[in-house]
Order: sequence, then C-alpha cells, then structure tokens
Amino acid sequence: MIPPPSAAVALAGSEGAPALLHACFARAARRWPAQIALDVPPGPGHAARVTLTYAELAAAADAVTAALRAHVRGEGVVAIFLPRSHWDLYAAQLGILQAGAAYTCLDPAFPDARLAELLEDSTALAILTHPAGAARLRAAGDARPILDVQALVASARRDALRPDPFPAVPPERLAYLIYTSGTSGRPKAVMIEHRSIANLVADDLDRWGIGPGDRVAQNSSVAYDSSVEEIWFALAAGATLVPMDDATVRLGPDLVEWLRRERITVFCPPPTLLRATGCREPARELPGLRMIFVGGEALPPEVADRWARGRTLINDYGPTECTVTCLREVVTPGEPVGIGRPVRGARAWLLDAAGKEVPEGEAGELCLGGTGLARGYWRRPELTAERFPMHPRLGRIYRTGDRVRRDATGRHFFLGRIDGQVKLRGYRVELAEIEARLGALPGVRTAGCAVHSPHGVQTLVAGVVAADPRNPPAPAALRAALAAALPDYMVPAQLALLERLPTAVSGKLDRAALAAQVAVAAPAPGAPPREEPRTPLARSLQAAGAEVLGHPSLIDPTADFFRDLGGDSLTAAQFVTRLREDPETAWVSVRDVYEARTLAALAARAPRTAGPTSAP
Repeated sequence: MIPPPSAAVALAGSEGAPALLHACFARAARRWPAQIALDVPPGPGHAARVTLTYAELAAAADAVTAALRAHVRGEGVVAIFLPRSHWDLYAAQLGILQAGAAYTCLDPAFPDARLAELLEDSTALAILTHPAGAARLRAAGDARPILDVQALVASARRDALRPDPFPAVPPERLAYLIYTSGTSGRPKAVMIEHRSIANLVADDLDRWGIGPGDRVAQNSSVAYDSSVEEIWFALAAGATLVPMDDATVRLGPDLVEWLRRERITVFCPPPTLLRATGCREPARELPGLRMIFVGGEALPPEVADRWARGRTLINDYGPTECTVTCLREVVTPGEPVGIGRPVRGARAWLLDAAGKEVPEGEAGELCLGGTGLARGYWRRPELTAERFPMHPRLGRIYRTGDRVRRDATGRHFFLGRIDGQVKLRGYRVELAEIEARLGALPGVRTAGCAVHSPHGVQTLVAGVVAADPRNPPAPAALRAALAAALPDYMVPAQLALLERLPTAVSGKLDRAALAAQVAVAAPAPGAPPREEPRTPLARSLQAAGAEVLGHPSLIDPTADFFRDLGGDSLTAAQFVTRLREDPETAWVSVRDVYEARTLAALAARAPRTAGPTSAP
C-alpha cells in the first residue's frame, strides 16, 4: 500500500521538487505504482530474478518504518548490513528515512574488525540485515537490536498492517552517513542532510530526462556515496534500478554482454570499470546505452573519446562532503577532459594558501559551498571546523585539497592533490590511514605508502622501516594484518622492508621515490619457475600474466594472482582481454581467474577442445 501524502511529503524544495529523499520516491510511486522499481538479476542468495513494482517497494518500506518506531527517537542512525544485489536493502533505506532516522550502509565485504569499528563509531540504534548477516553480527558479539528485513515485510503482509502516518521530517534532518578513509588512522563519517541530496536528485531529473523507460545499473558499493545518486535518481524518476552483485562488477570483458542482456540505458561506473571491459567499439556493441555518468577518479582522455561516441557521457566530480556531485560536464570526443561547472545550488572558488581567490587561469585549491555542503563529520567537531571553515567573505566552505584550474569559459580542470589522499580505482583512500595502521603493527617503526603505476595500472605499495633491523617483521604477515582490518582496496599489493623512508628537501615523505624503491626492494611476487612452460597454453598464460602485471620475466604458476602477484579487478580484466586474442585461451573468463587464483589452476580448467567456439 502506498502511503497517503503527509506533512513531510508535502515539503518542497526549489522548483516544487521534494526536499526529502524518501519524498522523491513517494512522488514517483504515486505517479507510477505499477512500474518496475527493482529488477534484481539472479545471483548469490537468490536463484531466480526478483522484481518489485513501485507500489510493492513502498509497502515493503512501510513495514520497515513500522518496525523501527520502537527504536528511533529523533535524529538517530540505523545501520544496514545487506548486499546491494538484494531488494531488501532498498526497502531498508526507504523505511529508515520514513521513520525520521538516518541510515549508514556497511559492505558485507568488509572484514569483521572494520564492521565493528564502524558500528561502534556510528552508535547505530539498530541493524537491518538478513539471516546470514545477523548470524555474522551475533558471532562478532554485537548486542544491538538486529532486524531481519524480509521477515518484517512478510509479517506485515500476513497481518495486513496499515502504516501509521509518517513522522514530520524537516529538510535539515540527517539523511545518511557515509564513511571515508581518515588521516588519523580511523575512518570518519560524513553527515548529509535531506535537503542536500534532494537538491542533487532534483537537478538530475531536470537536466537529464531520466524516466520510466530507463533501466539504471547500480554498480557501486552502498557503503560509498557514488551509490546514492544512482539509486535515488532512478527511484525518483520512475526508472527501473538493476543492481549488480560483486561478481558482475568483476566480469571485465563479459560485462558488455551483461549490459546488453539487461537492456541497461543508464550506467554510472568509475573510468576503471569502463577500461576493464576492453570494449573497443562501445557505440556499436552497446547501442541501447544512452547515458553514462563517470566519476570517482580522473577520466583518461582515451576512455572519454571511446565511450562518448554515440551517447551522452557526463564527467562528475565531487567529494563526499559536498553530496556526491558538485561539478559536472558533458564530454565531447577529442576535447580536453574537464570536471565542468557547478551543479544547481553549488558554488566553487579557487583559493590560494592565504584564502584569496587566484587570478583567472591560475591553479588554486578548489573550495566549495552551497546547498550540497555536508553538515560536517559525525562526532568529529575539531575536524569539521578544520575542513569546513568559515571564510570571512564567502561564508562556510569545504576545502577539497584538490588543485584545480578554471578557464575563461568557467570550466574547471583537475590538476592533482595537495595532500596524501588518492583515488584508487574509484575508491577514496587516505594514505595516512594505511600508514598509521602499518606503523601501529608489532615490529614496525615507521611506514609510508604510495601509488605506483606500472604500465598505466595503479597499484598501492608500501615501505616499512623495522623497529629492529636484525629481526624485521615478515611483509606477508604485515599484509595479512592489514587485510584483517581494512577493505581489500586499502591493502598494499607490494610491501618492502627499507632502511629508511625517502624524503624530499622539505623533509616530507617523497612518495614518488618511495614507489620506485618499493618496486625494486619488494620481494618478487611469485618467484620465477625453474623451467620454461612446455605447452602452448602455459606459454600463453605466462605471457599474458607477465604483460598485465608488469613482470619482466616468467612468474610462478603456483603464485596467487591477487595475494602474491598484486593483481586486482582491473588487471584480472586486462588479463582476460589479452587472453581472448588467442583462440587457445579465448575460453577464460574473469570468474575463472577469481576461482582458480593461480596460472597452474587456471590451465587445469581448460576445456578439452579449447578454441574460439568455447568462449563464454
């Protein structure tokens, strides 16, 4: 049952658009109740396709709202621990917002230590999950109320419960928390209010014409803010949201077929994911894909030129602290790639170290203001005051730490960082957090991190100085300790023991020199085999592996592609793309690489008659 309009739903922002995030959905549900809101392809945990109409999703959200009334008092936070490929996650987000609370999403891929850290920091009133998630949380000793979303919805349907009127929610109420990497060694949560994200959704709907005929792929982890825009502009427009599970995101060259089969018209990937497809003619292979929003990292010109042809390619820029996207522009093939102009309600200035605007054409630190500005950091008032200062002339601003140039037409161009933050395959990483974690491990005196880019592939590396050079810690043990506390993308692919960390003349860590030293000093991942590969298949796997992983010679066929050789989702996709060029190895998929893990095991998976006809 779709709830009747309430005082909260009636609140409106600029141009009559709702000023509350769940009100954006409610308006679409009233207009298109029978339209498919969610179309979840078969995947882990559900063998059959699952679809929900807008009316069905609204009813499921009502059940969550009713169950939360006993836990939510005022502006509280409720945690969600569900995969993005499950329909109950989206009902949970809506239900929490309708109850007047804010949500924070925890990725099931996070290690237990990270989950415990985030739950403790968020002071979550309750956790919405499924039976498997509940079992994992209880095993970890979490004592908060744990609610099974699907059981709540089934109970409401069985008892034919009618929802009470929604509580009145002002636009200044907190909508969600997004955790980002922190320089202090622990993550920090950004507080986003309803009015900020509702403003962005309204701008999306006015500008891009997304509607009931669109099918929007949802590929981002819901623990990151890139997921917020793709979910909510779809559900506010009457479009169909098509979630992608982790295995689908890692399909590499086979992702093109998935996009075609699912009839995706709107896609929001980081540029790395586009590169991973290896697609050479997107306009021909994906004629139905009419719009792509890219963001999360710099857009390489060659990727922009290839994917902008035959469709609208929008380059989005924005830190989490400014509500997902605050600058954007449509990419024109062959022209320099910029980050565009401010979205509606946003303002941008380029300031020097003294806080004065730089002359036109010169580089400065990009500082932002306007409707999208976050309230600040959850329970971190000192950090909030530092990063969101009150400028004497411009008012409250956010200092991005990005060096940017603006041309005479008002377009902005990203030039790099002024600190140690990096964007790694779409993820925002504070190198200082990894350094702090490493420095706190037994046997480590100090540590430094950098991004190394052999063959154009970004790789996170680290150098460590032992507290006792005569008894240094094992690099493999240090990486294992990090993996137990941090997400995979924050664990260095290479880690070397150094006598000292390289420094610049200023005395600061020289990250470029560090990357070069680690590349030389790190133990060669996967010692070379003693003899040449004997079969054509083994030779093909060795050649492709050495090429994409940047190895000058043969690699150990028993070494783990990811743990030992430093591979990741992008190099796995490039590896498979390279193998598809040879009929002998055209059968290999990215799923094979993730399951086999080693070249030897991968060779053992070869079909009896390998060739072009055996490709998936």
